[in-house]
Amino acid sequence: MIAIFRKALHDSRRTIIWLSIGMSIYVLLVLSFYPTIAEDTAALQEIVDSYPDAMITMFYGSDSAENLDLFSPGNFIQSQFMVFFILLLGAVIIGQAFNNFTNAERDGSMDMLLSLPISRREMLLGRGLSTVVFLLVVLTALFVTMVVGSAIWEEFEATIPELAAASYGMFFPVMVIAGLIYLLVAVVPSSRKFTGAVVYLFLVGSYLFYGFSGAVPELNDVRPFFIYDYYNAGQIIDGSGYQVGDALTLAVIAASLFGLAWWRIDHKEMGV
Repeated sequence: MIAIFRKALHDSRRTIIWLSIGMSIYVLLVLSFYPTIAEDTAALQEIVDSYPDAMITMFYGSDSAENLDLFSPGNFIQSQFMVFFILLLGAVIIGQAFNNFTNAERDGSMDMLLSLPISRREMLLGRGLSTVVFLLVVLTALFVTMVVGSAIWEEFEATIPELAAASYGMFFPVMVIAGLIYLLVAVVPSSRKFTGAVVYLFLVGSYLFYGFSGAVPELNDVRPFFIYDYYNAGQIIDGSGYQVGDALTLAVIAASLFGLAWWRIDHKEMGV
């Protein structure tokens, strides 16, 4: 299992490096605008208040756009990049899972791996652990970048514990996405072409539906069924702080999905 873990992590090293660098540059560029925005928050807030509620909830994720200060430190990073990073990391994790299993089945390399003295479940566990480390490394780069940004631009007032909670709190919704894709690749034969469409629809479609549902009172009751309802960097930094209950909810869901994948992988018909 350790060899599989190291191999999967080694194969992902370039993605980890360039993704971390790209995200860090983007975060610093966004934070560099914050001092200018902070100088004229009142005028900008008037413009934002004129936007439709659906637009605000799409970019922020709140179920109420009324009296929402988008230019406080937490709300600013939530609306400018935190929500989109969930989509970005989710898409990258989906691609990694496909490379680990479905593409390996299609190109024949899975046959070689399974000829070694290792079980399917050990292989799944090694690949899953590589995904966990992958995500933690990227989130650490995000955390360090925001700490550096808050030190450079003092107008961005957020403590290190708040930034840590906001950064690493993203781990749990992304791991739910990872759990879903690992479950699908453990269940659906590689000859089927719909697996990617299903999980990308879940990732992007649920985000779109969740965003617009905040502007429709009749849909507010369904929002707790979406992962985006359990993570909000703006609330962590500016509001109620880190919600342990939300993290535990997502952790249980992710663990359940991975557990089902671990159980089902032995029953999958490998090959195209």
